[in-house]
Amino acid sequence: MLKVIAINSSNRKMNTYDLITQVKKILKGNNIDVEIINLFDYNIKPCIGCEHCLVKGGCVLTDQVFDIMEKIKLSDGIILTSPVYMENISGKLKTFVDRTCRWFHRPEIYGKPVLVISTTKGSGLKYTLNYLEKVVIQWGGFNAGKIGRSIRNIDNKISKSDCDNFINHLSMKKESYKPSLKALINFQVQKVLAYKLIGLDSEYWKEKDWNSNAYYFKCKINIFKSLIATGFGKFLNKIINK
Repeated sequence: MLKVIAINSSNRKMNTYDLITQVKKILKGNNIDVEIINLFDYNIKPCIGCEHCLVKGGCVLTDQVFDIMEKIKLSDGIILTSPVYMENISGKLKTFVDRTCRWFHRPEIYGKPVLVISTTKGSGLKYTLNYLEKVVIQWGGFNAGKIGRSIRNIDNKISKSDCDNFINHLSMKKESYKPSLKALINFQVQKVLAYKLIGLDSEYWKEKDWNSNAYYFKCKINIFKSLIATGFGKFLNKIINK
């Protein structure tokens, strides 16, 4: 049975949480197990910006954030969710994302399909969903669907078609993935920064043998998107001094 980790970042467990439980029921019907992680049940300290994890490895803080990160690493897919708070994700989720900083530099969950979910009774839904997708890209994950509900359709139930793209990617071979232009450009940017700025990043990327790659793994890459992304990477490489 495939295993999915769903991140719930709201303490109230209302609209967004209700969508998670609906998706969980649909996935269960497709032989996919979902474990819901409620961030408020965990001790997650704010990042202090010391860059220890980037420069030396490890973290100076002691809490439960690494328990969650390990669960995500061992999963087959992720559901990343947040209600809209002040036109963006919740503070609790932002705290968690900040603590995953090393994943932005040394991706460990590359290729995992991710479904993003958000709800609002006001504005900011589109921006919040887009931000969640940006987080997924920078983690190295693969955006495989998004679900949003606003005051206009907050009572609309989740359908299987809302989850089909995510379900398909969970069982799909990575060779069949089609990364977006944003994902390809991000790969090139992270590659240049890894080799130019931080020693641990460079070692990690060399170990993964990503230097000559257009993406983290072989897949169906649009030739025009590849040319644009690699061209940008070469340009960035020239203008950043080592």
